[in-house]
Amino acid sequence: MSGNENRKNKPVSFNLKDEFDLELLAHAEQVNPLTGKARNFSKYVKRLIEDDMKGGSQRKVEDDKPHVNPDKYFYTMEIKEAQGSFL
Repeated sequence: MSGNENRKNKPVSFNLKDEFDLELLAHAEQVNPLTGKARNFSKYVKRLIEDDMKGGSQRKVEDDKPHVNPDKYFYTMEIKEAQGSFL
């Protein structure tokens, strides 16, 4: 049994015509100034995935939802209630 039978590769592509993708690629390919070696891309991605699994940078689910100004919402509901009392 060869070592490749126990592994699964998940390639990542970078669009070389997209500025954002180029920035990501340049960051991923940074050389460690202490060792002079390129970053181990596979290990780097695995650590990012692990961080995400642990909740990453303490990001909250609410951060992914559109932000609503609670005062504006309350004011709107207050107006609707007041209008309803006149009917």
